[in-house]
Amino acid sequence: MRADTYTTIKVLMTGLVLAVLVNLPFYAWIFNKKWDWATGFPLGWLGAGMVYMATFFHEIGHTFFMWYYGYPTIPMFDFQHGGGLALALSEQQVGIIIFVWAGFVFGIWYFRENLFMQIVLGLLLLLNFATAFNRFHTVGMDFGGPAFEPLVAGFLLFRAIFDLAPRGIFERFLNAFFGFGLIIQVFINAYGLIKSEAFRLVYYEQKGTHGFGDFDKIAQTLFWDFQEVVMVWVVLAALCLVIPFLLPMFISTNKIEEF
Repeated sequence: MRADTYTTIKVLMTGLVLAVLVNLPFYAWIFNKKWDWATGFPLGWLGAGMVYMATFFHEIGHTFFMWYYGYPTIPMFDFQHGGGLALALSEQQVGIIIFVWAGFVFGIWYFRENLFMQIVLGLLLLLNFATAFNRFHTVGMDFGGPAFEPLVAGFLLFRAIFDLAPRGIFERFLNAFFGFGLIIQVFINAYGLIKSEAFRLVYYEQKGTHGFGDFDKIAQTLFWDFQEVVMVWVVLAALCLVIPFLLPMFISTNKIEEF
């Protein structure tokens, strides 16, 4: 076995094992397990850190898609009700949407020699055209938060697998640790929403309201079943977990660095 392959396996396995351990307090909380060994120091503290990391990226995802649809927004932690909040500062602003369109058009021109980037930017531009001024844009804003968690995790795993961490093996390990950890947390969260009535009720009554959760709002907008919306999130997380491991079959590290 080549030394670089052995190092990659070692980093990924270490990150996976520790990610599982750090997520045990989250599992214990959702399913009301009396695991004092998991909920106390140090696992409980590390688990809380992983939850806040997921919350951070969750709110960044909401913020990105709200700006994308013309809502000036700032992300923040919600210390009153727990979790986080993406606070819109005003109603939808057409001027922001026009600026977004101009940005995508410029990006398509700027990456005129990179077909992949042109396709990505073109699809984002078409999506905005198609949904910005109808009810479906709220689905994008609501799902953007949950979706950003596994998307960031997949990117971190990608960096760990291709050794793209510029500050050495510890940063590579952190990419693997948080990459696995965020995706495992998605799976635990989704399993709790589907299987635990108590956790489902907590989710439904979050922020001191009823039906304020992202998946509740999406289900209402699309007239879908709540569990169907959650399963879309699970499928996305599974893809973000699997795809980074399939990429080495089709693309080399050298090509990634050139890109």
